[in-house]
Amino acid sequence: MDILVGGFGPLNGQTCKGIERFALTVDAHNASSAAKCEDEAEVERETEGGNGCNDSNTIRVLRRDVLADLPSPTWLERDGDMLYAVLENTGEITSLRIECDDDGLRLRELSRVPVQGDGPTHAAIAVDDEGQRHLVVADYGDGSIAVHPIGDDGGAMHGTQLLRGEGHGPLPAQAGPHAHWVLPLPDGRVLTTDLGADRIYVHQWDHGALRRIGAVMLAPGTGPRDMHLMPTNDGGWCVAVVGEWGDSVTLLACDDVSKGSAEHGHEGGHEHERDTGSDGIRVVQTVDLGGDPGDQAASLAYVSSAAVLAARPDGSARAAHSAGSARPGESTPTAAGFAYIGLRGSERIITLAWDGERFARLAEPETPGWRGRGILCGGKRPRQLVAFDTLLFAADETSNNIAVFELLATGEPCERAHFDADSPTVIVRV
Repeated sequence: MDILVGGFGPLNGQTCKGIERFALTVDAHNASSAAKCEDEAEVERETEGGNGCNDSNTIRVLRRDVLADLPSPTWLERDGDMLYAVLENTGEITSLRIECDDDGLRLRELSRVPVQGDGPTHAAIAVDDEGQRHLVVADYGDGSIAVHPIGDDGGAMHGTQLLRGEGHGPLPAQAGPHAHWVLPLPDGRVLTTDLGADRIYVHQWDHGALRRIGAVMLAPGTGPRDMHLMPTNDGGWCVAVVGEWGDSVTLLACDDVSKGSAEHGHEGGHEHERDTGSDGIRVVQTVDLGGDPGDQAASLAYVSSAAVLAARPDGSARAAHSAGSARPGESTPTAAGFAYIGLRGSERIITLAWDGERFARLAEPETPGWRGRGILCGGKRPRQLVAFDTLLFAADETSNNIAVFELLATGEPCERAHFDADSPTVIVRV
């Protein structure tokens, strides 16, 4: 497995040199060691912050090369053989083509253009109602959203739209709007978070132009940061929102407008359901992550139970009933799995169960052990969590390292590798 890593560089007083490549190899464990590891987990690892899993998979890491010398590529967005880098400190986006031949892997730069707005921090590819691709960029500094068409060669062109943010929240860090994330929905709409104004904007394409059509208002002081699609048992989807300042995960039900119905609305069984009048998108659940004073939640990674069980070398389907994935005598819901959320400050990773309809804590937040307090993230300030297959990666920004965790069938992350990386903030797989 090859991964590309970006982060903050010297312009931000940090050490990232550009987009760097690492090669990982995994020596799979045998069935008996896997069973032993999971069985002994229940006895040996229920201690505060503990993650002393027995050795199972062996992960070897080779630091390869810097493929692109760029200033602070803090976000990387892959789209097929294209890679788009957000250069947060210079206010630009760079488009690179991923090329691989007998001479190895290369990144060839196609374009580098300024971003309208201040402080670009995240970007995502979205397809408009006329079939054209755009790179939609969230500007943290002034809360704006910039839209850059993608050219025939795959390169992002100069921006054609800038949607302004407005409002503020109750906290000192929320004195003004701070856009932070862009999430294209399967039905064509585009959501963006505003961490400063405690709202999620809803957008729709109209003849190739992005129009703002509503907003979901969250509890004051939530600070919505990242968003992620969550699969549902009926084949649909909903949206999980990480609240940076509220140390929470908020679940949004979204009526799929492409189907002309509310079949993905999740009408019952949630802690609360609030109709915000925002194009069928509404809050249905909020989960407390149990953050310590000063903690900031950042990033969520989801892994399905089916993927974890399929990776077991003994082929067994021993499910984690403690995760609430199924009642005794029932099969595990198809969308069931686990979500992993980072807490910067106390430097923890919290595990939530997902049953295809709602989140559930595995234990109360103050409970010692991985189910309650969580595990240590393997470094400091986990800026991003991302899962590839059954491995969870934590980009620990200020300790200059990446930690790799194997995910057991119970949902527990077990640290398997820890390697140096320069001020990492984002990891993508190639």
